[in-house]
Amino acid sequence: MNDDNPISAEAERAGMLQALHALIVGTLSTLRRKGVLTSEDLDQLFEAGLTAFERGEQDETRQAARLTLEILARSLRDPPAA
Repeated sequence: MNDDNPISAEAERAGMLQALHALIVGTLSTLRRKGVLTSEDLDQLFEAGLTAFERGEQDETRQAARLTLEILARSLRDPPAA
């Protein structure tokens, strides 16, 4: 964090999560486009991720993570038309 331009811990965390999200989307999209991952592979990855959030108590963080995984999976299944 830069002292001249302080960023709250919450904003810093949100920015890191957004950057990670972008990196994951880019990586998975590239692997799918190159034929390394099939649509079935992606479905299995996201199913495994969603299963992890079904364990234990549901709290706000888990609900947000589940929503993010669902949005990410949808965006990879239905890429924008070129």
